[in-house]
Amino acid sequence: MSVTGFIGRALLASIFIKNGLDHLQNPEPIVRAAKGAEIPAPELAVKVNSGVMVGAGTLLALGIAPGLSSTALAVSLIPTTVIGHPFWDRQGKERQHQQTHFMKNLALFGALLAVGSRKG
Repeated sequence: MSVTGFIGRALLASIFIKNGLDHLQNPEPIVRAAKGAEIPAPELAVKVNSGVMVGAGTLLALGIAPGLSSTALAVSLIPTTVIGHPFWDRQGKERQHQQTHFMKNLALFGALLAVGSRKG
């Protein structure tokens, strides 16, 4: 494992680990968003998604099964992005704010795809 690869994976994983821990400690805002999107069993969905972020993020940071862990994070990012940042339902500055976060998540998704498809 190269030093730059390790640093890159750790930096990419850090946002997932932090957000997963934050959501486990304070799930209410995320649960409300899941309820608003009519997700079945929203409390459980938030716990599972948060656990995936922490677990797969940790594995990715350590370089353990980077393909599998980056795939798990990419899959978890889809509902997080669509439910959490619905810029199409907003106006003005809030629309811009949500669109920025939506695009940031797309960039993270792309980075995860790149890491997951990398050999060695």
